[in-house]
Amino acid sequence: MLVGAIVAAAGSGTRLGLGSKALLQVGGRTCLARALDLFSGMAEVDRVVVVGPPDQLESTTSEVNSSRWGASTILLPGGQTRQQSVRVGLSALRDCDYVLVHDAARPLATPDLARRVLAATIEWGAAIPGLPPLDAVKRIDKAEVVESLDRRALVLAQTPQGFRREILEQAHFQASDAGLVGDDDAQLVAAAGYSVVVVEGERRNLKLTRPEDLEIIEAILGMRQARATEGGGHDG
Repeated sequence: MLVGAIVAAAGSGTRLGLGSKALLQVGGRTCLARALDLFSGMAEVDRVVVVGPPDQLESTTSEVNSSRWGASTILLPGGQTRQQSVRVGLSALRDCDYVLVHDAARPLATPDLARRVLAATIEWGAAIPGLPPLDAVKRIDKAEVVESLDRRALVLAQTPQGFRREILEQAHFQASDAGLVGDDDAQLVAAAGYSVVVVEGERRNLKLTRPEDLEIIEAILGMRQARATEGGGHDG
């Protein structure tokens, strides 16, 4: 059984306004380096593909080569959308049985989370981490509340997401043919008729989207570093 991982790192970071999120430093290291560390901490992962920003491949190459995966990582230029970039990554993992897809913009995900996702993927074919929303959720029409949604029936989806490779590949091809643009890979897989199970996510697995997210992630990493220093360890 071969397991591959795709790190989606080609986003331009328009909403954040600080350039490529993958190459942005948090806690003294780039988001991309931390995403690669996630998989380097997993003996279960055999292949890693980074799909990077086409106009910053030199910087991305340097970052990949300095990581623990080093030259064994496959680096490819991404497409115009995340969906296109994942398809590019899939093309390099045709010998893999299972694929984990992770956003470089989530630098705090842990190997324990990825292992939960992978175990459920092997059992069910497709799995994602998710958490129930803590706040009340409303559906609106323009500026008017039209419905209160049951939080018990909702989850906030995270990455890494896991799929049997042929399922994910088929879902992407079907989405391309149908002109479907999904928010994540799980949406495409579900649209292709496959079940997707949810495992417990992590509250600290935040996605770097807005400036305030950067402040929170920096604070969490600072606390981790402080605990590691007090305990005589090292924060990766």
